[in-house]
Amino acid sequence: MERLLHYVWKNRLIPHSGMRTTVGENVEVLSPGLHNKDAGPDFFCADVIIGGVDWMGNVEIHTRSSDWYRHGHDKDKAYNNVVLHVVEEADTEVVTQSGRTLPQMVVSVPDYVVRNYEQLQAYDEYPPCHGYIAKLPSLVSRQWLSRLGQERMERKAAEIEQRLLYCEHNWEQVFFVTLARAFGFGLNGDAFEQWARLIPFGGAAKHRDNRLQIAALFFGQAGFLDESGKFDERLSNALPDLDLKSLRSEYKFLANKFSLTPMGGHEWRFLRTRPQNFPTIRLAQIACLYCEGKANLSCALEAATIDEARQIFDSIQMPQKSVDLLILNGMIPMLYAYGHYRGNRKMQDKAQRWLAQLPPESNKHTRPFAQMGLMDSAADSQAVIQLVTRYCQRHDCLRCQFGYQYIKKHKK
Repeated sequence: MERLLHYVWKNRLIPHSGMRTTVGENVEVLSPGLHNKDAGPDFFCADVIIGGVDWMGNVEIHTRSSDWYRHGHDKDKAYNNVVLHVVEEADTEVVTQSGRTLPQMVVSVPDYVVRNYEQLQAYDEYPPCHGYIAKLPSLVSRQWLSRLGQERMERKAAEIEQRLLYCEHNWEQVFFVTLARAFGFGLNGDAFEQWARLIPFGGAAKHRDNRLQIAALFFGQAGFLDESGKFDERLSNALPDLDLKSLRSEYKFLANKFSLTPMGGHEWRFLRTRPQNFPTIRLAQIACLYCEGKANLSCALEAATIDEARQIFDSIQMPQKSVDLLILNGMIPMLYAYGHYRGNRKMQDKAQRWLAQLPPESNKHTRPFAQMGLMDSAADSQAVIQLVTRYCQRHDCLRCQFGYQYIKKHKK
């Protein structure tokens, strides 16, 4: 299993003495090198002593020696600086493009590594090593969670910066789209982002002081004002003081003015959603914030504390738990992404500080970790979501620090 052999070499899970080349020369590994994830040799800048001579160069790893030829490395100049060929089975000599015969060393993946790795891969419950994590030193767990949290923040920031492309580098529009997605609370996140993209952002700003027109624009583009009347009851609950006939009339005017095409109402999810979480209710809340001038980036930038950020949502009378999720999934990633874009470290630090001050999320991913005592803040819950969705569910234990700790245990 070549992937495990890479892992064993990278993490030095090989014997520390007694290693020899296929021709009997002693081998001492001072450094396995840097793992190369692109084209070229598997590890750069390794430091190995072979037969008493210290070699600095690259290392290539294969299941069998003959894979060297099967992959065409003997014709590739990029492999001329390989100093050691590490294999599980030496079935032939290997020669570089320059004509040099490479020293080879046979390395077997230790039985305990294979056993522990197969145990992790066989689990259906996530995270598969959950029973072992609680036994790890707190420092190990905290360091890995910190790194996972940073990974998730950077991934969200990258998604936000991608929105700049279709928002024509208008950060206010990017914030509007990002906040709208957060209002989907996961279940309707994609639909809310699609809806926000369909709003003529510049044109909408000209009608901000007219609540009827903003409601008509927002609900019309969502596909809720079609003539079928399918959503009328939910519209009346969301906008009890506005006349549906007037809303439809205003939307026809705005649709013609801005050449608009609405979403299909079927793209919204109402099933398994409490009435207070219906997308019609959430749209009414966004419309309220928009008319008040609070659904914009400047409000997030001006808020100095978590409490000031929460106050932005006071008018929509939303439970604090929901408000905290909007801050977590909408405002905080925006602050971090905008700070990165502007080279403003203080803004990024504020985002990280708010993340550490928010309470942890409680969901199917985080609850097992809460039982271990690892859920102190939203920073921890975001780290765990990154762990479960990007590592555990993909069975990518070889890139996970918890997986590493599990795989290297019980060396017997």
